[in-house]
Amino acid sequence: MAKKNKEVRQLKTKGKKTAITTAVSSDSKRPIWIFTNLDRAGKFAFDTKRADFDYRDFIEKMIQFSNMTWNEIKKQTHDEGKSKHHSISYDSLSKDARQRFDVKQLSDYEDAIFSFAFNNLTRVIGIRKGENFEVLWYDPRHEVCISTLKHT
Repeated sequence: MAKKNKEVRQLKTKGKKTAITTAVSSDSKRPIWIFTNLDRAGKFAFDTKRADFDYRDFIEKMIQFSNMTWNEIKKQTHDEGKSKHHSISYDSLSKDARQRFDVKQLSDYEDAIFSFAFNNLTRVIGIRKGENFEVLWYDPRHEVCISTLKHT
């Protein structure tokens, strides 16, 4: 689901101002990485000192994604089409992830959770606000939103 920004224009009609709101998709824009809301605690802490944090891969992928639009990112697949970047519903988060989400007081963004698939298991989870992506968690074992394999 594409997040929409609202563009507000004012029209003058016989001395009165009338506000017109139109939805503007940010899918044709490139992502802007925001790091002010990192979760530094818990199982999915975004901590570069973690033994399992591959910062070189993270930076390389971040550079690659920065040169793509959100449309291009959402269409991209990995691991022979088995995984892709996608939105996540709050209800599909693991118990640990829901607890950290609640501790961070992010309930206003339950419908804006987005997962970047960095490789077979590694995910970077955050909040998508228009073209902005607020990085929240580093998930090297795909445990924020546990998926079940189809046909198993």
